[in-house]
Amino acid sequence: MRFRVTIGNNHYQVEVNDPGMVIVNGRPYHVDLDQDSLLVNKRSYEISSLEEENGFPTLVSINQEIYRLEIEETEKLAVRRKIERLEEKEEGAILSSMSGQIISVEANEGDRVGKGEVILILEAMKMESEVFSPKEGRIKEIRVAKGDMVNTGDVLAVIE
Repeated sequence: MRFRVTIGNNHYQVEVNDPGMVIVNGRPYHVDLDQDSLLVNKRSYEISSLEEENGFPTLVSINQEIYRLEIEETEKLAVRRKIERLEEKEEGAILSSMSGQIISVEANEGDRVGKGEVILILEAMKMESEVFSPKEGRIKEIRVAKGDMVNTGDVLAVIE
């Protein structure tokens, strides 16, 4: 199964296929989880789930530090984004022209931008692609963050 895990402003793509193996942002980790500890590549962590929602932990303690998590199955995330795209026929929406990962957000909500100004940088197949403002205006919304994985047609930002 594939998941998008968000901890604070950091986003991770997590894949769990084989018992004892987890892939995070393309990097494999050997893991062993028991009642109150997690072993990752032979390093031990004390772990406990403090809150759960829909079967996923939302608040965890790792080595006595508290972290808030957002976990969403990638397939469900993709379906939700497709539904949002169909529902949104917004004027000024900037759509992703390809699938990839956001590696930089160059503008902020409320910024004034000119036509052709770089808003975001997207990486696909090891190549960076700049996403430009299609018109002059003000950024109403930025809907992605650095590290987010996006699909073709996803709304990245809205210019008004």
